[in-house]
Amino acid sequence: MYDLNGLVDEVLRRKPDMTREEVMELIEDKKRTVGAGYLTNQGALFLVAGELGVQLKPLSSDLTLNDVFVGANDITVLARVLAVYPISEYKRKDGGTGRYRKVNLFDRGNVVRLTVWDDNPEALKLEGVSEDAAIRVSNAYVKQGLDGKPNLNVGRRGRIDAVVEEALVARLAPLSEMKTRVEDVGDEQNVMALEGVASSDGRSSTFVREDGSIGSLLQFDVSSEGGRNTTRVVIWSPGVVPDVKIGQRVLVTNLRVKKGNNGNREFHGDAGSAIHTLGAQSTSAVVAFTKVNLVGKTAGRVNLEVMALSKGRVDEVVTKDGSKVKKAELVVGDDTGEIMIVAWRDVTEQLSGIDTGQKLRVYGAVSQVSRIGVERLQLESTSKIEVIAP
Repeated sequence: MYDLNGLVDEVLRRKPDMTREEVMELIEDKKRTVGAGYLTNQGALFLVAGELGVQLKPLSSDLTLNDVFVGANDITVLARVLAVYPISEYKRKDGGTGRYRKVNLFDRGNVVRLTVWDDNPEALKLEGVSEDAAIRVSNAYVKQGLDGKPNLNVGRRGRIDAVVEEALVARLAPLSEMKTRVEDVGDEQNVMALEGVASSDGRSSTFVREDGSIGSLLQFDVSSEGGRNTTRVVIWSPGVVPDVKIGQRVLVTNLRVKKGNNGNREFHGDAGSAIHTLGAQSTSAVVAFTKVNLVGKTAGRVNLEVMALSKGRVDEVVTKDGSKVKKAELVVGDDTGEIMIVAWRDVTEQLSGIDTGQKLRVYGAVSQVSRIGVERLQLESTSKIEVIAP
């Protein structure tokens, strides 16, 4: 079946004085006059175009991601690339080791996983396949993924080629049209591209997986313009680690929304995510500071301009399992009230050395309520404290 939107676009390109609504009305009128059951919208459009003096040549009979269904075989699909993953290994049934590679494809609101298998070593290279590239996947087959959704596959007979036809490329919306602002993201959704302002510096760290291997992650806070709606971004096993600085505008791709340990919403990415820095802005222009009396009414992370009302104190405390960890406390305040800041383990270093009377900027602190019902702030690994010069 020919692509209706692409054909209508071609008519409008040749007849710029017409609107899409007018063309669609002509299509319906043609179907009525010819008789029900003889024409699809596409077929009617061919007749309408001929009467308008436009000779249509179908741009493509390729499928879109919306057409992909489990069980489809030997199909050709057009889409853009959302994420490219490194080569992974799996254990074959015969005991050997195989290789595969994942690519996330998108077409407007649709995202479909493509898996390239090692029985096609040429396709496994993914030469010329990069984020936002328009590609044609040929001779592919579709199986159900572990998430129950259709998973596109390329095996021995498959091919992946760049789309060079300008008219086809123009039909595939670029990633720049898919970007979402921090304040517009819901609690349960995947995000193709998130645009915002870094409200903390990026922090890289490592962790030990269950199998004993070492993993890595990158964390930073991102806010909407003006510093509101601050949320943490966590990228697990990032491929490239850019030097994210507070105040930079960033575009982060291939994310999913999750609940953090503190119950707040977070954006999580993986080895297929990319972080683009779009330029720096002044910190004061993009970070909104919350008054102490509004901390409990502010969702997510907060930034404050306050004065230290005590010295930063670091002690060792015994946890439930009997181990000893560092804990730091600092009382701060502004003209609306006072609140205690708490930090644990390595983060305690940020409070150590702070003296009474110093003016501070606190970035990315998390509002909490203690067991006895007292409101306080906790510093996390991406939080930051700056001493304001007098």
